[in-house]
Amino acid sequence: MYTLKDKVIVVTGSGRGIGRAIAIRLAREGGLIVVNARKRTDELEGTIKIIKEIGGEALGVLADVTTREGCETILRSALERYKVVDVLINNAGIGLYSPFMGVDDKLLDKHFSTDFKSVVYCSQIFAKEIREGGAIVNVASVAGLSPLPGLSIYGAMKAAVITLTKYLALELAPKIRVNSIAPGFVKTKLGESMYQILAMSEREFAEKFTLMGRILEPEEIAEFTAAILKIESLTGQTFVIDSGETLKGGIKL
Repeated sequence: MYTLKDKVIVVTGSGRGIGRAIAIRLAREGGLIVVNARKRTDELEGTIKIIKEIGGEALGVLADVTTREGCETILRSALERYKVVDVLINNAGIGLYSPFMGVDDKLLDKHFSTDFKSVVYCSQIFAKEIREGGAIVNVASVAGLSPLPGLSIYGAMKAAVITLTKYLALELAPKIRVNSIAPGFVKTKLGESMYQILAMSEREFAEKFTLMGRILEPEEIAEFTAAILKIESLTGQTFVIDSGETLKGGIKL
């Protein structure tokens, strides 16, 4: 069983939401966490503060992972502090609602850069330095497996991440394991925006569209991430955690 104690773990987009939960959970496992946010110093410091309060160790790096330079900045900072890197969590992403016919170039470019190019750039740059036996985990979405209304471009990019995960697992083996997680709706800004679009409360949404009658907590995705990292035989897989959302038939406007 792979231990996360004293492993250097980079979590992109970890100033809030799922990324913050993952960073905190892996810090509880004894990981040395590199926290990243694009430009919100307050969010970055907030995650670091929580990690230190639980007795963990963390380094914060402001950098834009939609650029190669941003990913290189994170790697350079991690190596300067810890000398090595063991795990990369490609979590940074955005989910913007728009019917397909309303998608403009600005929205298209945002999704392409944040949801897909960031994964390509960081994976290429970090794979050169990740130690033997290390791992990459990509945070995808059920939108990449089953269509959701108003999320065509987001879903297409997450589908690309899911496919890329398989290629990376193939090409980086046996040095690095690569897996992805496809969450359903999580208690984040994206989830909240969908409730508003449907004019529903969170409870109404959960009861109508999930089997379990509940929306995922970011901490559940974090717990699953820790489990995936610990199982050394897992690679090239995408794991769905969605409270039964896809089995219920998905979300319809």
